[in-house]
Amino acid sequence: MRALNGRCPAPGYTLVELIVALVLGMVVLGAAGRVFLATQRFFRLQTSALEVHEGLRAATQILTAELRELDPSGGDIVALGSDSISIRATRGVEFVCAPPDASAGRIVVRSDLGSGYRAVDPARDRAVVFRDGDGATEDDDAWLDLGIASAGAAAICSDGAAAAELRLVGAIGALDSVGIGAPVRWYERAVYRLYADETGAWWLGVRGWSGGAWAAISPVAGPLRHPSGLELRYYDTSGAATLDPGRVARIALVVRGVGSALLQEMRGRQVHWSDSLATLVVPRNGRR
Repeated sequence: MRALNGRCPAPGYTLVELIVALVLGMVVLGAAGRVFLATQRFFRLQTSALEVHEGLRAATQILTAELRELDPSGGDIVALGSDSISIRATRGVEFVCAPPDASAGRIVVRSDLGSGYRAVDPARDRAVVFRDGDGATEDDDAWLDLGIASAGAAAICSDGAAAAELRLVGAIGALDSVGIGAPVRWYERAVYRLYADETGAWWLGVRGWSGGAWAAISPVAGPLRHPSGLELRYYDTSGAATLDPGRVARIALVVRGVGSALLQEMRGRQVHWSDSLATLVVPRNGRR
């Protein structure tokens, strides 16, 4: 059909076609929006879950490593609670390589045979030295718990190997029965517990004894759930629950983490992602 002037009408769309296109566009945009929101929710969930799982693994690994090194019958557990534990945390082990000077409180430890979390710090650490006494009997064997006046001075072992010197304070007269090869452990007093920071978030924290006073508590891992973020239970060799630090043979450990960000559920409710991790720790000599 031609117009009166002999020209074809300009191409265009009818009102119905525009409405149909608008409706289809809104449907596509709505579906795309829902996919975008679902994807955004998924990635937020994954980020929060990763945060929680990293905190759980860190808290569990740190506590497990510390608790495994304890000798409960030797006094390494100072005090225990349901969400805290005070311990003598081992920080290193060395071996005597020359006859001690008991009058000066001096022992020499070999440099290439020891291992440790860090170097000796006299302000924080104490030394535990094995005293054999009479080698023919075990009745006089003992561990000497001594303060450390200084550490790190260069010395020489009896066989000429490089060594370091420790100057000890306390019952140093007993060093005369410490022989070459005797182990020397150094430890620090530490308390691990659940605590809240200034923002109200809960963490596994630690504080140590240094210079005659307790240091400020520092976060180790978290955030954790309140009030059940850290749960410790103690058992003796028979499997019965115990609150006697010297009788602990097993420590059941449960850590419960919580994400720091709020997540939107499908129904509109806002929640924090949470999860938990449990393990059983057997301290050193805990099977006795």
